[in-house]
Amino acid sequence: MHLTRQSDYGVRAILHLAMVPYGDVIQTRLIAASEDIPGKYLPSIIRTLARAGLIRTLRGNQGGVMLARPPEEISLREVIEAIEGPIVLVQCLRGPNQCDREEDCSFRTVCQNLQDLMVGQLEGTTFADLATGTYVETSDA
Repeated sequence: MHLTRQSDYGVRAILHLAMVPYGDVIQTRLIAASEDIPGKYLPSIIRTLARAGLIRTLRGNQGGVMLARPPEEISLREVIEAIEGPIVLVQCLRGPNQCDREEDCSFRTVCQNLQDLMVGQLEGTTFADLATGTYVETSDA
């Protein structure tokens, strides 16, 4: 799986908002400047994150963006899936009947296990964890 640059920018934007007091409104140009996000990409990413219910946008002179929920309630998975869509390692894991060989395929089991580990890690990591440096690496291997 390859995460796009848009996902990277989206994670950086949400992390920036997670590092300021919850409820503070930040102008997008400040996020772009401090997170090295090209200004031409950020409006599209902001719209995507707002549609997903992760941030709120406010218009006007004092406008900007803010988190829609506290950072401890926003997972890394939510942000990535808002931009990339559902995390699916291989086509056959999109749902039932995606592959004629799914009943006999041992590779599918390996991929399912990898996907479950990845999704679990992303789901279990909140932006509060990342913002405060309390993220703890897990090792099940």
